Amino acid sequence: MKDMSESGFPHANGVKVIADCTLKVVEGSWAFAEKNAAAIEANWEQAKLTNPNYFNGIVYLMQNATYDGSVIDATLVRSDFKSYIYWRKHGFPEAGVIDGFGSALIRSSDGLFMLIMQRAGNVNHGFAYLPSGFIDQNDVLPDGTVDIGQSVERELEEEIGEVASTLRRDEGYIVVREGIHLSFAVPFHLPITSDEFIAMVARHNEITPDPEIDSVVPVRRMEDLDDLKILPFARALLEAVLVAR
Repeated sequence: MKDMSESGFPHANGVKVIADCTLKVVEGSWAFAEKNAAAIEANWEQAKLTNPNYFNGIVYLMQNATYDGSVIDATLVRSDFKSYIYWRKHGFPEAGVIDGFGSALIRSSDGLFMLIMQRAGNVNHGFAYLPSGFIDQNDVLPDGTVDIGQSVERELEEEIGEVASTLRRDEGYIVVREGIHLSFAVPFHLPITSDEFIAMVARHNEITPDPEIDSVVPVRRMEDLDDLKILPFARALLEAVLVAR
């Protein structure tokens, strides 16, 4: 396994537009989780008391990742949610993996980017961020490859339901390395305005038992980020796309 602190993107922080990515699950287990199994289990029991909605599902974490100027190739190892939150609780110490995942960069017809706020009980509660989620078993194809676009579309359906059908996917990915996180942002555009999208999501929340998100946060310009409590990967991405346009 390569040292994930190795210099150069995607091991160093940065934002890149790429044409494609190849993600492949490999055999084996996460050594960090095996080594800390007892502590992970104890932490999980405590975490469930605070967040009874937590579910210990399968998640995949990235190991080796390379970038050739247009394509990222990476391998993934199978783990679980309880091991992930233990790793996160301890500040993401070096563990031979990075936190790779897909996210949705949504732009409305009037040029605003759509962030979301998750409700209490979810892992990103209290932060504005791009709709995103773990790579899980549903995203792994029979040949062991991962369709990151499908992962993002699944997450959108979970978070905003039928409203996701209004999104139109664009080509390529915008990949952000920020600290331990590697986000594969899938660009989408809306044929409707930001106000129309916000209203549709609000209606979805009204008729959905226990919705995942609390609200939509529109971003038009750099100044909109100043006082926003936003996840670092989302800030890095938005700063890059706002400067570029």
